[in-house]
Amino acid sequence: MAVEQEKELDFVKLEQSRSYKVYSRAVKNPVTLKQYNYYLREFLRYAHFTSYDEIVACNAEKIQELLENWMMDLADRGIKGTSIRTRLAPVELLLEMNRVLFYKKILHRLLPKDEGELGGNAAYTNEDIRLMLGSTTKLRTKALIHFLASTGARPGALTDPVLRKKHLVDMPLGCIGVRIYDNHKEGYWAFLTPEASRALTLYLNTRIHNGEILDEESPIFAKEGKRFGYLANYNMKNIMMNLMKISCVERKKIGKRYDKAMNYGFRKRFNGILKMNNEVNSNIAEKLMAHKKGLDGTYLKPTREECFAEFQKAIQDLTIDNSERLLFQNKKLEVELSKQARLEEENSSLQKKISEIILDLEKVKKHQEMTEKYNRINNIPVPESH
Repeated sequence: MAVEQEKELDFVKLEQSRSYKVYSRAVKNPVTLKQYNYYLREFLRYAHFTSYDEIVACNAEKIQELLENWMMDLADRGIKGTSIRTRLAPVELLLEMNRVLFYKKILHRLLPKDEGELGGNAAYTNEDIRLMLGSTTKLRTKALIHFLASTGARPGALTDPVLRKKHLVDMPLGCIGVRIYDNHKEGYWAFLTPEASRALTLYLNTRIHNGEILDEESPIFAKEGKRFGYLANYNMKNIMMNLMKISCVERKKIGKRYDKAMNYGFRKRFNGILKMNNEVNSNIAEKLMAHKKGLDGTYLKPTREECFAEFQKAIQDLTIDNSERLLFQNKKLEVELSKQARLEEENSSLQKKISEIILDLEKVKKHQEMTEKYNRINNIPVPESH
C-alpha cells in the first residue's frame, strides 16, 4: 500500500503549491528542508493525502485528530518521543505558516517519555576508527574517516557550502586548516591532524595522478567516476553504512538506534577529547565544535591562529594510529628543541651585546676619569653646566 501511495505523490506538483512555498521560506537551511520534506511526505501518506493543500484545508478538529492518531501510531510502533517530535516539527511548521488552527500543547503532551538509555550517546573509540580504516583500501574513504575524526564536523559541513580546495590552508606541524560554512555567520575554522592531513593530501594527489585537474574550486571529496562532482550527503551516508557492515565496529542496538551514531560518533569523540583536556580553552573548544555558548557565541571571535593554538594541544589524543602518535611526539619534540636552541642562541647573542655595551661604558667612564685628572693637573676649569 505504501509503495502505491509513493507513486501517487507528484513531488514537483507538491512543491508548486502556495502552502508549500510559504512553509519552505521559513526553513533557511536546504539540508534541513530536505529532511523536513521527507517527514511531511510521511504524514501525507499516513493521512492518504496527495498534496499539502489538502492538509491546510482541514479544519481544526480533523487535523488535530489526524495528528494525534499519527503520533499514537508511531508510539505504538516503538518510535522514541524525540524521534516523534522530529517528525512532528515540519507538519507543525506547515500548519503555522499557513495559519491553520491546531492544539500544539495537546500534541506535545501525547509525546511518550523516553525511558532508559537513549541511542547515539556513545562516542567512537580509537580502536573503532582503526577497524574502519583497516576495512577499506579506498583512499577517499580513508581520507573521509580521518576528516570526520579530526574535525568532529557535522555531516552537512561537507556540502553546506561544498568544501573546496580554496577552503584549505597549510598550518604548522604538518596540519591543514579547513574553513567550514565559509561566507556564513556560522563559519568557523577546523583542523586536520598531521595524520589526517597526509591522508587527505594522498587522496588529492591520487586524483591528480589519475588525470583530474584540481583548482581552487575543486571539491575536496569528489564522486568517483564523475569529474568535478562533489560527494553528496547521501553518498557519504552510503559509505558509512557500508563501513558499519564490513568493519566489525561493535555497536549496541538500543531500540531502533545504536549506542554509537553512524556519523555523530566521530563528533562525540572529538567533543570528549577537547573537553577532557584541561589545557584546551573551553570557549575555543566550543568554537571548534561550531557551538554557540552564551555571549561568547556572539562576542568571542578568535583568529585562526588562536583556534589552532588550542587544537594542537589535543592533536596527540585525536591521532588514531599509535605510530603516527609517536611521529607527532617526535616532531613536536624537535620543534620544541629547535625553539629552545633558537632561544638559547638569541640569549647568547643578547648577552654578547650586553657585554659589548658594558665594555663601551667602561671605556667612556675611563676616558672621563682621565679627562678630569688632566684638567685638575693643568688647572683647567670645568665648564659650568646649564
